[in-house]
This record gives sequence, C-alpha cells and structure tokens, in this order.
Amino acid sequence: MSGLLKVLQDLVLLIVRVTFGAALVFRGWRRWTSEGGMQNQIDYLRQFQTPAPEVMAWGGTLLEMIGGIFLIFGLLTPLVALGVVVQQGMIIAWTKWFRGPWLENGGYEYNGIQAALALMFVVFGAGRLAIDQLFRRNKNANDPLLDDDFGTARAGRDDSGPA
Repeated sequence: MSGLLKVLQDLVLLIVRVTFGAALVFRGWRRWTSEGGMQNQIDYLRQFQTPAPEVMAWGGTLLEMIGGIFLIFGLLTPLVALGVVVQQGMIIAWTKWFRGPWLENGGYEYNGIQAALALMFVVFGAGRLAIDQLFRRNKNANDPLLDDDFGTARAGRDDSGPA
C-alpha cells in the first residue's frame, strides 16, 4: 500500500508542478509582451515606491518565465520555489497588503496561495518524476536525517523513549 501512495504522491507532485510552472511562464510572458511591456510593470511598482522597480520588474518576470520552465521539468525545484515564495511575499508587502486579502479588491489572496504552493515545493521537492532526481545523493543507511521516518524505530534500535 505504501508503494501505491508513493506513486500517487509523485504523480500529484508532477501534475501540480507542471501546472504551476506553466502558469508562471504564461504570466511572465504576458508581463513581458503586453501593451507597454516591461515599462508598465516598472511604472506599476514605482507608484508603490518599491525599491529598485526596474530590478524587481525584470527579476520577477524572468523568475516567472525561466523558473516556470525549470519547475515544469523539475530542475532546481526547491531553489526556484524559494524564489517564488520571496517574490510573492514582496508583492504582498509592497503592493497588495493595504487592499486586504480579497481578490476582487485587488488583494493578496492569489499571491498567498502561490506562496503556499511554492513553499510546498521548497519543503517536499519535485518528487521522483523530475530532473532533480538525477542529482540527488544516495541515502546513507546510518543518517537519521535522511530516513523516511526521521530516524525513529529502525531495526535493532528502540527510539521510543529515554533509556
């Protein structure tokens, strides 16, 4: 049964990762190619007195486009996802917080969901169906941090309480 759950977990991580990556690519592409292009993004950030609006606009757009492609293939997933968590946090702090959480008021509801979704990939990674797996180090049988159950109750050892 645990094998089936692991396969389902990997399939769900793949579906969510590809969907999230595609959404990032589409949004980054729209920002770059929309009428007014990147200048609209820079002007938008400038009106909120965002520090270095040019860097933030280009950095966010490139993170979405390139990072989205990386997520689709499962390459550097935790690193890209951490970048998205930081990006969404900055968007909320600088441009959305004062509007409240509701999306219809221009709030941060959508950005919070994206940050939480990206945080999931920071913590759990891309799953076994990803390029990241080609670069994963082998588990050491004596390393409790790499154990699936975090080192508890392994064969020949009772970790259930004080000795």
